[in-house]
Amino acid sequence: LRGLPLLQGARGAQPANLDAIAEAIAGLAAAALSLNGALRALEVNPLWVNGDQVEALDVLIVTETEPSK
Repeated sequence: LRGLPLLQGARGAQPANLDAIAEAIAGLAAAALSLNGALRALEVNPLWVNGDQVEALDVLIVTETEPSK
C-alpha cells in the first residue's frame, strides 16, 4: 500500500488505528451485502482518518429498485 507511511504517522501526524480502518471497511462491506444484490456502486471519497477516528465524509450509493436474482 503506497499510502502506508501516511497511515503510520508521516510528517508528524498521529498514526492511524489500522484496526479501526479495517472495521470501517468491513462495516461498508456488511452494508453492501445487506442490500441483497441491489447494489450497483458504492463510493467513499474521502475516508478521513485521524488516529482512532475514521469517518466516511462523502458516500455515494447506487442501487437498483428491483434486486437481481
